[in-house]
Amino acid sequence: MTTPARIVLAKVGLDGHDRGIKVVARGLRDEGLHVIYAGLWQSPEAVVRAVGDEDATWLGLSLLSGAHLTLVPRVLDLLKQAGLSDVGVLVGGIIPEVDVPKLIELGVARVFGPGTAIGEIARFIHEQGMRGREGQVAGFAPGDRRALSRLLTEAAQAESRETGLAALGLQAAGSQTHARTKVIAVTGSGGVGKSTLIGKLIEVIRKSGRSVAVLACDPQSPITGGALLGDRIRMPNCPDDDGVFVRSLATPSGRSGVAPNVDLLVKLFDDFGFQTVIVETVGSGQGDIAIREVADVVIVLVQPETGDELQWEKAGQLEIADIVVVHKADLPSAERVESELRELLNLPGRRPIPVVRVSSSKGQGVEELWAAVCACPGRSQGVPT
Repeated sequence: MTTPARIVLAKVGLDGHDRGIKVVARGLRDEGLHVIYAGLWQSPEAVVRAVGDEDATWLGLSLLSGAHLTLVPRVLDLLKQAGLSDVGVLVGGIIPEVDVPKLIELGVARVFGPGTAIGEIARFIHEQGMRGREGQVAGFAPGDRRALSRLLTEAAQAESRETGLAALGLQAAGSQTHARTKVIAVTGSGGVGKSTLIGKLIEVIRKSGRSVAVLACDPQSPITGGALLGDRIRMPNCPDDDGVFVRSLATPSGRSGVAPNVDLLVKLFDDFGFQTVIVETVGSGQGDIAIREVADVVIVLVQPETGDELQWEKAGQLEIADIVVVHKADLPSAERVESELRELLNLPGRRPIPVVRVSSSKGQGVEELWAAVCACPGRSQGVPT
């Protein structure tokens, strides 16, 4: 099966309109591409960091501010400095015709003007292929994020865990515990705010002095194989902070809420030296039991006014939790939901489950959540064999 091309789409400069690029993102997803949407107001440095960490083969830049002859050369120069010269750069937006040859001469692969059909963009990408991505990476030197990113791709694409271990030269963890890494899973129904909470949690973790990597799982279309991977726009993108690494993963249906071979990716982060790994699942339910085999701590998010304790129990959400977060706690009834959950989860004879109220929009409760994670004994197990 052909591996879909990965493309980062970003708005650079001060232009604040994103309707057009979001249409392109959805359209390319429907054409079978894995689209990582990096968001508005991105600096060239932040864009290049996203391209490298996501191991994208393409970068699409949208510009409407008239700064294309300033910003595009800067992005191309940073890509070259980062060893990413093989990444194809596409430029879209309102670009004067007289400037198109200048951009092509600088190294832009193609400029697409207003009104270009999505199919034309997708055909160009498909025709270009993987742009020199042949060959495997033997390993990584200390601090070599580029090699780590390539190895993450190889692990994610391995046909099975066994072939992945062999191809990457990794040893099965067996009964070992994670040498340095605390693995945290964050799950909950769609729209509950998993990515936003993780973004706030990253800030608290970094203040504690720990490095953190994120594996953000989003659904892959069972029809086209495409995916819209948009979680990173809600997380810090600090290109100068080597202690944060965000990787977006497409997750086929029936994969229990996490991408294939996620345990291998966790192992790579552990070997690289990241002290914390957060795995964001696609959704929540009984199928998410698989994440418990990898995670030391499972955080389940629930939201006020989206059901009662019976519905949460029916969905199988609560039985996998080590910590329950009442998210968007600034909404009405959050206190009542917290009280109901405490009664339900802390019955005599049962393992007590911490319940924490968090409002990411107001920055409340995030430090309390991190304290609960640090105090949670977890399952004290390594990556499963």
